[in-house]
Order: sequence, then C-alpha cells, then structure tokens
Amino acid sequence: MKLKETMTRAQRKAEKLEFRKFAAEAFPKVGNVRANQCAAYLGIGLSTFWLYVEQGRIKAPTKYGVRVSVWDAVYIHQLRETGIPPAPKKAEGEAV
Repeated sequence: MKLKETMTRAQRKAEKLEFRKFAAEAFPKVGNVRANQCAAYLGIGLSTFWLYVEQGRIKAPTKYGVRVSVWDAVYIHQLRETGIPPAPKKAEGEAV
C-alpha cells in the first residue's frame, strides 16, 4: 500500500472499493462489528450509515467508549436481508 499523499484519486477510490469488497465478504455471522464494516456490508457510505442511525432507521450502537461503537452482526445481517426500514414519522411540532 502506498502512502495516502502519493496516491492519485483513482488509486484511493480503487483502494476504498477493494476494502468495501473485502469487508462485505469477510463480514462475521456473529459478534460485534464497527460502523465502517456495517456500511460496507450494507453497500452504503459511512456518512449515510450514521445518518440512518440518527434518523432511527438503524438501531443505536452499543458504546464501548467515546470513539468505539459496535452493532450486533446478526442484526446487520437481518437489515441486509429485509432492507433498511423507512425513517419513523416525527410527531407534529417535534424538531427535525
């Protein structure tokens, strides 16, 4: 792997795609998984994954610290099989 500073945009994109493919293939059946693994397995971007968590479309993570959030692998498998549900409706007058 090259240093990030010397890589071209196409090389960075190819490396990211390779990681996403590997993460999706090597996704565990049980245990805990991090957000980047979940996003790659579900075929969505990391920022979209966090948006869905914020919207309530994906369950909130288990927090092991300030910077460590994990989800149950079985739950993420269910999401992939059944699809990510739509965002719940906000009550009238509730902030967006």
